[in-house]
Amino acid sequence: MSRRRSASRTAAALSLAGATALTFGLTACAGGADSASADNGGIRIVASTSTWGDIAQQVIDDADADDITVDTILSGTDDDPHEYEATAQDISTIRDADIVVGNGAGYDNWLTDNAGDDAEVITAAPVTEGHDHSDHGADSDHAQDTDHADHADHADHADHADHDHGSGILEGDDNPHVWFDMDRVTEFADSLAAHLNSLDDHFPSEATGVHEMTDGFRQRVADLPHSHVVLTEPVAGLLLRGSEVHDVTPEGFARAVLNEGEPSVADLSATRDLITDGEADALITNTQSESQASRQLTDAAEDKDVSVVNVTETPDNDEDFADYVDGVITDLEDALG
Repeated sequence: MSRRRSASRTAAALSLAGATALTFGLTACAGGADSASADNGGIRIVASTSTWGDIAQQVIDDADADDITVDTILSGTDDDPHEYEATAQDISTIRDADIVVGNGAGYDNWLTDNAGDDAEVITAAPVTEGHDHSDHGADSDHAQDTDHADHADHADHADHADHDHGSGILEGDDNPHVWFDMDRVTEFADSLAAHLNSLDDHFPSEATGVHEMTDGFRQRVADLPHSHVVLTEPVAGLLLRGSEVHDVTPEGFARAVLNEGEPSVADLSATRDLITDGEADALITNTQSESQASRQLTDAAEDKDVSVVNVTETPDNDEDFADYVDGVITDLEDALG
């Protein structure tokens, strides 16, 4: 877990929290957060996307907490977080936060790069250089929290990530879409709970509600039948860990999309052949960042009556994180069952 602590901010927050109950409120808007909230002297959390904002809300709801607000910078599917550039309003909101929460892994450096020096920064993966933000160095000020590093290894899943057929690359540890890794989600939630507990010991030190949610999702994924899938995007790759759903996407194609490049003609042809030859039980795609290659594969799947499962980067405006993941797993159950 990537975290940055500040003794001065912790002391200030302790004096704010005192023995009072914590309160919770959620505000969110696509393309820029409303910075007018949390002016009441409470603890303010700012999240990069509604995914991490929703998980923060679940952590706070575990304790029936008061006097905590969560601002979310990006909600809905209109903006691609990979490509997003923080606005002046966003930067002001981020710098005013007591706690900044996000994805890490170079996915939302526009959030972590703008965090105040005295803010607590908690990310699900270590902060690294962004995909399209090479001018932002991988500031190791956000070091991985060793208290939670044991789970990040994911050694228990190695037998599923290294299949005899297909690349499995999109299930690997270099996939930044870590909100589909239920171990990472749980560790992130526990890190936030532990920090809030350090400010007020009435707050639970573990995120029990998130544990229950992720345990349920893990079991449903584990129950998916043995099958082969092709992924046009890396988004859902980590969700397949611990399942008998094998990613058979050819390595060349998978590497190209993971690095946000265009696959070669040969790699695209090899991937399409898996669909047209009946070797893929489903195609998993992402219409939020559809490319010419992914459109061709979707057309081929539809022509062969191969199920197509759409997994976007972020939930729709009317979905929270739990509904979003539930919907993806339900679609996989329907497609593969």
